[in-house]
Amino acid sequence: MVWLCKKQNAIFFHLILPHVMLQKALMAKRQRLSNNFALKKCSKQEDRISQLPDDILVHILSFLNIKEAADTSVLSKRWLPLSRYVPRLDFDATAPLNQLCLNTKLRKMLRKKYVTWVNHTLCKCKVHRLDQFRVRFDINKSAQRDIDKWLEFSFARQVKRLELDLLRQGWCVRYSDRCYTFPDVHKVPPLLHNFKSLKVLSLKSINVTGEVLEFFLYSCPSLEEMVVLGSYTLVNLEVVGPSLKLKHLEIWECKSVKSLKICDTNLVTLRTSAGHKLLLFNVPMLIEVDICGLRPTRMLHELLPFASHVLSQLEVLKIHSFDGLECLEHYTVPVLPMLKKFVITVSARGDVTLLGCTNVIAAAPQLKEFECKLWWSKLLRSKRECRKVISRPLHNLKLVRLLGYYGRTSELELVRYFLENAVALEKIIVDPRNKIDLPAVFLRTIESEVQIGRDFAKLQLESEVPSHIELVIL
Repeated sequence: MVWLCKKQNAIFFHLILPHVMLQKALMAKRQRLSNNFALKKCSKQEDRISQLPDDILVHILSFLNIKEAADTSVLSKRWLPLSRYVPRLDFDATAPLNQLCLNTKLRKMLRKKYVTWVNHTLCKCKVHRLDQFRVRFDINKSAQRDIDKWLEFSFARQVKRLELDLLRQGWCVRYSDRCYTFPDVHKVPPLLHNFKSLKVLSLKSINVTGEVLEFFLYSCPSLEEMVVLGSYTLVNLEVVGPSLKLKHLEIWECKSVKSLKICDTNLVTLRTSAGHKLLLFNVPMLIEVDICGLRPTRMLHELLPFASHVLSQLEVLKIHSFDGLECLEHYTVPVLPMLKKFVITVSARGDVTLLGCTNVIAAAPQLKEFECKLWWSKLLRSKRECRKVISRPLHNLKLVRLLGYYGRTSELELVRYFLENAVALEKIIVDPRNKIDLPAVFLRTIESEVQIGRDFAKLQLESEVPSHIELVIL
């Protein structure tokens, strides 16, 4: 075995750590050492990393995206040339969009640079098969021809994981007339029709038709995951047949959907905002459903005619509501005998009660984990008294998470509900940070507001939560 110099050895082992730890280690290293010093330490006499076999170096590089591979090229003179043989092409460059989302001119300039960067990298790429091809940046239809070529490049190399994330400003769906349109696969040259290796297809803020998606479903025998977010041209989609290997399907914010039929499949997880257009039959493996809509009662009501048999087998249920939970208080929720995890994401308008979710909780005798994510709209705190609901013992609930806690009466009364009814409760996690996924420039969660929520959580809960229950305030 080739022994590394002390500095190389330390950095080398950081490279095989998880992705996030790697980034932190490199950032800390850059703060302490200049690039000149790093190059000096990895001189020709001490460049032990370059003496490692090619396959080991390529394996290390496969943990990095394209930019990280370039940033860490000071570690070895062979680092960058070998990156051309890495079967994982990850062009994720969304980080600067958080700071530049309000600067239209600068964003356009970065868009051109991004396209040039991808084109330049693909020209130098030497791999014959791709494990992953990922594009993640604010790109619109102005790059139609370039993206078409990227797709041809990836399919010609039998890509296994194809991800095109073209969300506007890195987080929201763009307008229909500015979206990139996925090409008609029937017009792709015959030599590039090798889709058999594809396992994951993820398309965000891209116009794609049901015909194209069904082509992938029935032409890709290995396809296990399909994600479509923000397509305006998706109208009808049928996912039918026991031969399909599809395990995860996500149809989200596709506003033109008229019919979503899922039948006779082994689907395991389903995430959709088109529950009102859903036809669901014979899906015995489906155990997780994530649905979105205005009113939770309407979502459940629309789902019941076609999914009443599914509710009895669900282990995870996630509901996104933009219209509060009050309507759930008087809604008869069907029994959820297998449900183990319930997640509710709701707009925290004013100080409206959250106790409506207890109706769902009471209908799930095996529930072990509950999570409530609050979207802050107005940071109001009322002086009303805490309400109580009918006492119903929860024998299996062990973990409660409250995200977006601000110390409102609505949040305190929900915690008290669990303290009074969850006889097996072991842990409560309170996170005062707003959990809506927006760039920092748009969030109301400035640090002072987060600190207020943290202070109220300590003031309200530390004296109420019994010592046998672990209270974690982040």
